[in-house]
Amino acid sequence: MELTDREYEVVTNVYGDETPRDLREIDTDQLVVIHERVSKAVQACYEETDVDRDSLGILLPLEGKIVQVLHKRI
Repeated sequence: MELTDREYEVVTNVYGDETPRDLREIDTDQLVVIHERVSKAVQACYEETDVDRDSLGILLPLEGKIVQVLHKRI
């Protein structure tokens, strides 16, 4: 599953430029760690009094894509 430029920027900010752009190329353990961090970031957005819609607009679709890839591996 291919990432948009903004989603890829989020992932590479955490894991570096060597991270594949296609989520299917990332090993399961690393993908689980990425999902945990993205999920925590989504939670943090909702815990703030002013929900950052720009961040959620990137993080929620990214989280969904990660879950889809992990689900297909079950």
